[in-house]
Amino acid sequence: GEMSYTFSGVNLGLYRYNFTLKLYQRCNSGRQFPNPAIVSVFDKSTGLRVMDISVNLSAEDNISITNPDPCITNPPVVCYDVGYYNFTVSLPSSVSGYVLASHVNFRINGINNLQPGYSNIGALYTAEIPGTSGNQLDPNNNSAIFTGSDLVVVCANNNFSYSFAAFDQDGDQLRYTFCSAYASTNSNTGGGGGGGGNATPPDAPPFPQVPYNTPAFSPTQPFGGTVQINPNTGLLTGIAPDVGIYVVTVCVQEVRGGRVIATQRKDIQINVADCDVASASLLPEYLLCKNTQTITLA
Repeated sequence: GEMSYTFSGVNLGLYRYNFTLKLYQRCNSGRQFPNPAIVSVFDKSTGLRVMDISVNLSAEDNISITNPDPCITNPPVVCYDVGYYNFTVSLPSSVSGYVLASHVNFRINGINNLQPGYSNIGALYTAEIPGTSGNQLDPNNNSAIFTGSDLVVVCANNNFSYSFAAFDQDGDQLRYTFCSAYASTNSNTGGGGGGGGNATPPDAPPFPQVPYNTPAFSPTQPFGGTVQINPNTGLLTGIAPDVGIYVVTVCVQEVRGGRVIATQRKDIQINVADCDVASASLLPEYLLCKNTQTITLA
């Protein structure tokens, strides 16, 4: 999931933001998106709860890879249902700013980069609104919005790349890092992959991180040590780990005038499949899978 917003102006001293919360789940999971979802607003410095917002499901979509790369043998099915929640928040200016959070149960069982024995652990998604401590104009902010495709085929032990690139309409510099995925703050958040129940507001920050299966995996090495993220572009590159499901969270910092004014996050679960890329074991001069040219080796 992920959360983003645009700034729409100030009215009677209140800053108005239009938010979108996106939740993902695997197709045919038998689960339902929470309706409504609960989004909570906290003071970024003190963690004090400002308000809880009940948000109805605005729309649903289905996305999938329908034409897998012919270079990939035994390609997996990549398909997600996406739930969209659109809502507006009006807030007074704040020195420290705000963090918005919403959580769901459950993540699926058997996630490879989390400690074994943890099941039905939830997920929590956030967005940050900057305060006035650095500059009085910082709250006039549009968040960075992730623009990379949500669809990717990753074959175990093969080279791959995947983009977490984002766009910032304010022109802020964007800086990307791997960071910790968050767990839900209680075990009864309902909906959102939990198969029903009443959604509940998350507890105040600091938010709990998921239990990574260390030392092989960590917040900054969700795929182990063989995959890196470019801090300037958000592009993941490297050699995929073994077959399994991996939680990957990327933080993008909005840097304005040399200051980090806010951090936005995207948290996804990537299925590393038992497939193979035809070109993976070939030297660069022989990568002709998509080329009609033929060569003869003496």
